[in-house]
Amino acid sequence: MIPININTTKSIINGLSVLKDPSATIPTAVIEAFCTSGRTYQSYKRGGKLEAKERFREEATCGFFWLFGAKGLNKLGDYIGKKFFGLDYLDVDIGRDELRNPFSYISSDKIRNKTAVFKFCKIITSIILTTGLLGFVVPKINHAITKNTMEKNKEKDSIQKPKIALDDFLLYCQNKQNTINFSGKNTPIDFMMTASHYLENNNACRLISSDAGMIVGRVANSRHPAEGFEYLFRDLCSIFFYNFSTFLAVMGLNKLFKTTNIHPKAIEQVCKFLENNKMSGNEIIRNLNLPIDTSFEKIGFEKNGTILLSNFIDKLKTLGIYTEALEQRARQMSTLQPQLSNGEYILSRAQVRDVFSQSITADPKFLKDAINAATGGRATDKRKFVDAKTCQNIRESLDGFIKEIARKAGDSVVDKEYLEKHKILRNALCRTTVYQIAGMVFSIFGLAILIPRLQIFLSQKLYGKKSFEDIANGNKKSDNKAAF
Repeated sequence: MIPININTTKSIINGLSVLKDPSATIPTAVIEAFCTSGRTYQSYKRGGKLEAKERFREEATCGFFWLFGAKGLNKLGDYIGKKFFGLDYLDVDIGRDELRNPFSYISSDKIRNKTAVFKFCKIITSIILTTGLLGFVVPKINHAITKNTMEKNKEKDSIQKPKIALDDFLLYCQNKQNTINFSGKNTPIDFMMTASHYLENNNACRLISSDAGMIVGRVANSRHPAEGFEYLFRDLCSIFFYNFSTFLAVMGLNKLFKTTNIHPKAIEQVCKFLENNKMSGNEIIRNLNLPIDTSFEKIGFEKNGTILLSNFIDKLKTLGIYTEALEQRARQMSTLQPQLSNGEYILSRAQVRDVFSQSITADPKFLKDAINAATGGRATDKRKFVDAKTCQNIRESLDGFIKEIARKAGDSVVDKEYLEKHKILRNALCRTTVYQIAGMVFSIFGLAILIPRLQIFLSQKLYGKKSFEDIANGNKKSDNKAAF
């Protein structure tokens, strides 16, 4: 029997947890580095050093801002709120659902409203600054540097192009300024105002709304219709590969190989839990398939699928099925989320189902430990928000992973010796790592190779095969036709 090295396993768990965290800097930095390199190379193939340098400046600037600038703006906003407005609850999440509402713990209505207004203004200001910087300022500076380089190259090579080309370029820019208007309705700012109340609750929505203004700015500042199309195509497609492709790839791999997508820290909790139960695989399967007490169907829930703990206990007494053990189990289950601001505890429909279940995975302590581990302690922190669906997905992943282990074990007892002999923990972590890296590689492929190649192909197909200098100069006419 080969023992598991505890230190190595802990390092894998912690490292993998970082990779699976969409808000972590490291995985984002890795994807950004490959994305910048790939897009710079694809630009070099078309426009040589001139286009490669412009693309590198753009990608590196945007990547640096997303990695550090956005967090810096958020910290600056919090500093201003605390220093000048005396707000002490800016670290409280404003997300809410049927089980959690962190903002309700702020006792004073005046402070709560003031904090909510400030957080609203802070995030809108951040979006406006992001849009202005990445959509308008950076492109103008980048284009100016390219133009200056091109002029120096002309002087160096003593190549004088007809003045009419520059006149056309200036006329084109003037026409664009006359036709672009952001003062009316349906502007990027209006769009962001409408969507802003979702921004604190949905990470993808927050990123997409920031990208919307940035895309409009880049298209508006494009020097050529082909460039505007390339910006639009590239940035719209990038939203998918930045925000969704890694998760979808991991989900697809799990479905293909009939495995469970489970958080690495939850894997560790499952192995510890099974060590203590010492049941055979077949016994575990039978246990997980035990029917739910029919009394569950008689419990009345609110429209949002919840019930107060006190009301649940009263219902048990009314139905004549009350026992101290059932009450104690319900009380333990209700601590899977913080108590409400009025001191009450609450249960979801799924949690009540677990109260009536005889399944080993319906144990309240096990569920609390596993969900808390998988969410970094946020699930039971009254100042933080983790939506009920996320917690339920973690709950279901526990059953799925335990079933995997039990099916393979069969008549064998799943105890510490079995887990170590078959390297259950290590193999599951390695598999999860491979899936996560594969998902990141898929995202990198899309961002660094697929999108830039397609954008150039489609641009040349639609606008004729143009050199980068034609695009940079704003030349709408070209002697070269599309070679497709």
